[in-house]
Amino acid sequence: MTLFDLLGFAKKANKTVCGMSNCLNAVIKKKAKLVIIAEDAGVSRKKLINKCELNGVPFIEFGTREQFIDRLGCAACYWAVLSEQMAEAIEREFIKMKS
Repeated sequence: MTLFDLLGFAKKANKTVCGMSNCLNAVIKKKAKLVIIAEDAGVSRKKLINKCELNGVPFIEFGTREQFIDRLGCAACYWAVLSEQMAEAIEREFIKMKS
């Protein structure tokens, strides 16, 4: 199962938010369990990364905007996973993919 598959499951279960402002709000309100940032996201990624670090929310940089459009049907570069279980599964798959 790929990271996009897992993120798609989380999206269908309404356990994600996408877009910069939605992700920032989820991180600030401590609802985000994991933040995913597209590798080709803009300079504003630093603001979200800073908020994640300040609030203790893990984040990963993965995929491109085009891949998110193709696989999930959404042009967002920023995703927050709101489910602890889905976040753990995505992190495990990310670690497997990187090794």
